[in-house]
Amino acid sequence: MISIPEFPKQTELKLEHNETLKTAISDQGIRSAEYSYYYLTSWFYNRPALVSRIGDRYVYDVEGREGGHIFLGPFGTGPIKPAVEKLLAHAEKDFGEERVLRFLPGALAEAITAEITPVRSEEHRDYFDYLYLREELADLSGGKFQKRRNQLNKIQREHQAEIVPLREEDTEQIFHCLDRWYERYGDGDPFLELERQSIRRALPNLWKLGGSGIRVKIADEMCGISWAVPISDDTWLVPVEKAARDVKGMYQYVNWALANSLPANAKILNREADLGIEGLRTAKERYSPMGFEKKITLWF
Repeated sequence: MISIPEFPKQTELKLEHNETLKTAISDQGIRSAEYSYYYLTSWFYNRPALVSRIGDRYVYDVEGREGGHIFLGPFGTGPIKPAVEKLLAHAEKDFGEERVLRFLPGALAEAITAEITPVRSEEHRDYFDYLYLREELADLSGGKFQKRRNQLNKIQREHQAEIVPLREEDTEQIFHCLDRWYERYGDGDPFLELERQSIRRALPNLWKLGGSGIRVKIADEMCGISWAVPISDDTWLVPVEKAARDVKGMYQYVNWALANSLPANAKILNREADLGIEGLRTAKERYSPMGFEKKITLWF
């Protein structure tokens, strides 16, 4: 059995913890990007996530933008009320944090509020993750996807695109391709630079986590790249999708190619939040999401 200390003691999140935590996430009905091992060990400022447990429930401790501690959880099985009460008490006493649980996935927030009434709650629409049925993105059948099918057919007809699986032995080549994309389109955007750093941390774990990805080539040039990793038993996170912006429809082609490359147990794809960016929100909504993974903050 993997050893995870009882809260408030903590340990750095390691790959050996992943299967235990993925089971707990699945049991709780969580599909949030922020709860995935991939995300927690790649997107951070100065330190990766820490993990602890309260009985049969688990807690992540992630660093906020200004430092400090943001506790995610407690998720899993077992009594939820005593776990929440212990988490809040230690957060206040030992870490000097507010009695607050931030960015809770919808299912976990519902489970908590069913037993403990918060003083206040707030939904964060800009951070809702978009959830899609993988089969719909792979098939693109029906009238609502007619425009997407036309774009795919045009690329196949005019460019003869080749879809190539990502392989671990090609890691340096993949980094090279991505570096070229950031050099071409980065424009000094600090968010994209953070993303670039996170990808360098995370890509080596893609295959260790059982993930899968593709490259799309046109005349031996890398025109698109994307990959996905499991969050829970039926949900996979799509953390990376890059394409040449001067090839119209290439982003849609990469989206379709990845959806067709994933295994049958990848039933739902989490394509992350739109961050309140109008154009990104419009693009994500056009793909007809099956729903959202809500993010809710509760104060006690």
